[in-house]
Amino acid sequence: MIVMTGANGQLGRLIAAELLDRVGPAGFAATARDPAKAEALAARGVKVLKADYDDPAGLVDAFRGATTLLLVSGEAPVEIRIRQHRAAIDAARAAGVGRVVYTSFVGAGGSDPLDFATIHGDTEGYLKASGLDWTILRNNQYAENLAGAIGGARAQGVLALPAGPAGAARVAYITRADIAAATAGALTGSGHAGRTYDLTGPLGLAYDEIAARLSARLGRPVTYVDADPAAYGKVLAGFGLPDFLIEALIRIHAAAAAGTMNPVSQDAAVLAGRPIEGIDAWIDRTV
Repeated sequence: MIVMTGANGQLGRLIAAELLDRVGPAGFAATARDPAKAEALAARGVKVLKADYDDPAGLVDAFRGATTLLLVSGEAPVEIRIRQHRAAIDAARAAGVGRVVYTSFVGAGGSDPLDFATIHGDTEGYLKASGLDWTILRNNQYAENLAGAIGGARAQGVLALPAGPAGAARVAYITRADIAAATAGALTGSGHAGRTYDLTGPLGLAYDEIAARLSARLGRPVTYVDADPAAYGKVLAGFGLPDFLIEALIRIHAAAAAGTMNPVSQDAAVLAGRPIEGIDAWIDRTV
């Protein structure tokens, strides 16, 4: 039995849809902090369990009977996420889980200026030391993360992102749908224990190249501008994002400029069992 956390999240819902196709509603259970918000899954016959990373005893109950657990990273400040992830791994061990599949992030544990590297590096190390079988999926940036900047480019003709010189930040963006397909492959396939996979798109583009792609698609000039990080943070705050997440997103762009997110891997295509959409194709489809 597969048990997945984060079933109500944007990525979690896509993973659940993939699992429905691959193993059916009897092949997995979904957990959520508020099971009532997962009514769509329950209506399709999926068992929905309550699980909260801040309730260790409840986690043990939810994870009990799982041969494979999907541990989807939470969203909280660094210290809280580290504590929550460790609690989930402890609960998996106490519940007798066979293998934990963890959604990590590119650059985990590295020296790049990235909060996510600290969080995921700690969780990866804790998981490997737990005695559990493990599979680590290091996700690159979502293509969907560009949606806000592309909206601004459409309205103002400017792609404003904080990353230094235009060509410094190259990112092999990958869509959530492709990550979900690859994650489902890691959950349902064999031979993945003890493996770390880099889930990236098939093409890395610099921000000025993205601007050129937008220009061609929109039929009018779009210029890349290196946004001031503080000003960019104010824009994100306007969308209601919490301070810790704003800081993390700014640091993501700095890490991209350092080259962390440019390497391309075929792991996602192998796990998904199908080709992965490139960021150029996603832009053409989205704009």
